[in-house]
Amino acid sequence: MVKNEKFFKIVFQGIVLAAVIVAAFYLAHFAKGSDAVQEAVLMYGYWGVAVVALISGFNLAIPVPAVAFMPLFLESGLNFWFSIFFLVAGVTVADFIAYYIGKLGRHITLYSKDGKMLARLEHIRERYRWGPLVALFFFISFIPFPNEILLIPLGFLGYTFYRLLPIVIVGNFLFNLLYSTGAIQLFGAL
Repeated sequence: MVKNEKFFKIVFQGIVLAAVIVAAFYLAHFAKGSDAVQEAVLMYGYWGVAVVALISGFNLAIPVPAVAFMPLFLESGLNFWFSIFFLVAGVTVADFIAYYIGKLGRHITLYSKDGKMLARLEHIRERYRWGPLVALFFFISFIPFPNEILLIPLGFLGYTFYRLLPIVIVGNFLFNLLYSTGAIQLFGAL
C-alpha cells in the first residue's frame, strides 16, 4: 500500500513537471506573437528571472528548474548571458538558504543532550572529506533535482560556506548553460 502511494506521488510530480515544461514552451511560442507576454516579461526583466530562479531553486514539492523558461525569456527579448547570470544568482541564493537551514540544524543539535549522531556525522565528514564535495558538484551540474537534497546535510555536517561557494556557483552555471542550450534547441525543433 505504501509503495503504491509513493509510486503515484512520483508519477504525479513527474506529470506536473512535464506540464510546467510544456506550459513554458507554450508561453515561449505564444510570446513570439504576443506583445503583452513580451512586455510582461520585460517589465520584470532580469530581476524577475532571478526571483523565478530563487523560487524554483528552493522548491522541494514540485521541482521545476527555472531554466525551463529560458525560451520564454529569450523570445521576450532578454539577453541569453544576462539571463544565465540571473538564473545562477537566484538558484545560488536558494541553495545557500538551504545550506544555512542545515547549519542551523547543526547548531540546534550541538545543544542537545545526545551527541552520538553528531559524532557519527563528524566521523563521516573527516573520513570522506572530499567525497561529498565531488558528489555535490556532479549533482548540481547534471541532475535536475533540488540542490537542497545535498546542501542541507552539508550545512549540517559543518562544511564551510567558502568551501561550497565555488562548487555551487560553477555547478549552477554549468547546469543552467547545458539545460538552457538544450531547451533552446528543443524549442527550435518544435
